Amino acid sequence: MPPGSARSARSGENRTGYELLWKTILPAVALGAFLAVMTNAVAQAQARQFARECAQMEITAITMIEDHGTVEDLPADQLGNAGLTMLRARTACYGGRVSEALALYQSILDLGPVASLRAAERK
Repeated sequence: MPPGSARSARSGENRTGYELLWKTILPAVALGAFLAVMTNAVAQAQARQFARECAQMEITAITMIEDHGTVEDLPADQLGNAGLTMLRARTACYGGRVSEALALYQSILDLGPVASLRAAERK
């Protein structure tokens, strides 16, 4: 066999190897990209679904902080910390860490009930 013909046969084998590689690798890469996009879409849909729970807790927490401020039944630093906690809860919720956010909101609600809004309105 002439030396040139062996080289031709080897290059033909290499080309077949590359074709096989692209026939197996390319679909696997495409499937991986598709799954990554779908996983991200599902995660975003779940975050939007749970954001409603965060919004409900946010309204309750804001109302409670404002009411406590109106009746002045808690120290200002405690209300300030509650406001900062609410910002941390909001950030957690936007980050998709809904259970963490709900626990933070609950810690605000644990400040307790407002003494009396009527007493503050009489002042």
